[in-house]
Amino acid sequence: MAGKKKQEEVKQQVTPQNEQDANSEKKAATSKKAKNAADEGTEKVKEKTPTLESQYKSLKEKHPDAVLLFRRGDFYHTVNEDAKKTSEILGITLTRPEKKSQGEFLAMFPSTALDVYLPKLIRAGARVAIVDDISQGKEQVVTPASKKDAISQDEPKQDVTKEQLVAEKTPREPQMVTVNGEKVTHAHAFQSNKDPETWYFTARLDGKQLRPMKMSAEDQAAYQKKESSIEQLMKTYYPSKVEKKVSKEDYVAANKLSDGRVIEKMNVYKEKDESKQDVGRYKLYAVVGEQRMSKVLSFADLNAYFDRITTPAELVEKNFGERLHLASAYEKYKLPEGAKVEDIRIAKDRKTNQWYISADMGTLGTTSKKPLQYDDGFSYFTAKTASREQLAAKYLSQEIKGLIAGVQQEQKAGIKM
Repeated sequence: MAGKKKQEEVKQQVTPQNEQDANSEKKAATSKKAKNAADEGTEKVKEKTPTLESQYKSLKEKHPDAVLLFRRGDFYHTVNEDAKKTSEILGITLTRPEKKSQGEFLAMFPSTALDVYLPKLIRAGARVAIVDDISQGKEQVVTPASKKDAISQDEPKQDVTKEQLVAEKTPREPQMVTVNGEKVTHAHAFQSNKDPETWYFTARLDGKQLRPMKMSAEDQAAYQKKESSIEQLMKTYYPSKVEKKVSKEDYVAANKLSDGRVIEKMNVYKEKDESKQDVGRYKLYAVVGEQRMSKVLSFADLNAYFDRITTPAELVEKNFGERLHLASAYEKYKLPEGAKVEDIRIAKDRKTNQWYISADMGTLGTTSKKPLQYDDGFSYFTAKTASREQLAAKYLSQEIKGLIAGVQQEQKAGIKM
């Protein structure tokens, strides 16, 4: 009996401990099961959460003509082709995301700038749809016209409201028509994203976006006060776009210089030789007789060439006229107004065999001697296509202006005394 009683006491002492261990194990198992369920649920949520690129592709199939602005926190994101477009229109940075899930290209701006950037996109002719941030597994596309017309992507029955998502594009009346019959639309000025004090002017010509041009402070102020017209701004920043084009027939036929010589070959090319200082720049190449010439084109001449508002003869005479000793090349050189030149001297230095030009200004004094370039000397002595006055205007105009200005200042000082 004593042994049996002892055994029951032992059992009474052990049983509570066993029950406690059993309860602990049960709780641990329940906790583990709950954790696994939670992890599984999280993974399912992650699987259901689409990536930025997948959302872009999905929505782009439904709205191929809309620029999609994805709201992510405090920023709006644009992806791939939309990113390129918004980067060009708004002047914001285009980047390549580190994660492929964010697309091939990405451009973004703060949500606080929406009121500034949205009108710019619309004025540039872009259709815009706003995609709200993911909320409770749903995604909403909102039109810029009315954010109240939000439509859930999870409600396919509302496809009839596609016209609300992206307004039908209606032809815009041109702001001006050029002499060539080309239509100018979407012409406007906008602030730089990096420097608010810098403004650019841009426009579309027959649907083609023109490269934005930096505006002067005067033009910027006039534009903001609505004192300048689109025609004036187009003539200032895109002059070659609004001038009369040369017909293809006249362009081909205009291959003779003013002295009758024929341009055997002429073309514009981009310098690719990296050993040259002008690598990457556009150059004009021409062959006239035995002369082969090349020269970097100015921005104005380059546009005139591509927009075909000039002829080969005009382009060659303007850029190589002095090398070809053409009289037309020296017609632009004229002495400063009011300059009284008593004598223009062209003499040769016997020690160096170099020809120099100088001008006697009488009471104003005499200019310094400037060395003549070979082509100018040939034009004066041999071709007889340049005069002394023209050469003096080319080499001595700045010095002559300085002598005149000096005397005028002395006269003003004398009057004050």
